[in-house]
Amino acid sequence: MRALVTMLFGLTVAAHAAVLTVDFNPNPLSGPPGDTLEFTGTLTNNTTNTVFINSDSFTFAIPGALDDTPFLNNAPISLGTSATSSPFIFFQVNIPAVQAPGPYTGAFTVLGGANGNAVDNLGVGNFEVDVIIPEPASWLLCGAAGLALLVRRRRTRT
Repeated sequence: MRALVTMLFGLTVAAHAAVLTVDFNPNPLSGPPGDTLEFTGTLTNNTTNTVFINSDSFTFAIPGALDDTPFLNNAPISLGTSATSSPFIFFQVNIPAVQAPGPYTGAFTVLGGANGNAVDNLGVGNFEVDVIIPEPASWLLCGAAGLALLVRRRRTRT
């Protein structure tokens, strides 16, 4: 399409770059059902203007599991020209106790713009949660360790 536009009009169309880069580190995160995972990351302003960070939106494959309160409490109010935020907690994922194992993906969108009232899409960070079920050998090892502690405790009491 770009070549067609260039041939017809002599114009080159630049790709639209995100205003902010949203970087989660580490990503993906893994945990068993019932666990709570925290996604930490940074924001980088890719423009030559100050950008106000006003809100967020998200989609996630596990309905109701994502809590964005940390982003609302921790995100910087604004980012100056080419600035990168300090690492902060964006959100938590509470894996339901009955969640089936497997990878679950989502997208976290930062909203804001030129002033404190703007709600433009500034950047999107994709993330993944890998729900894991500990293997039976791990459960047996934990159980054996717990049993050994109980036996040792009883012997020290007598």
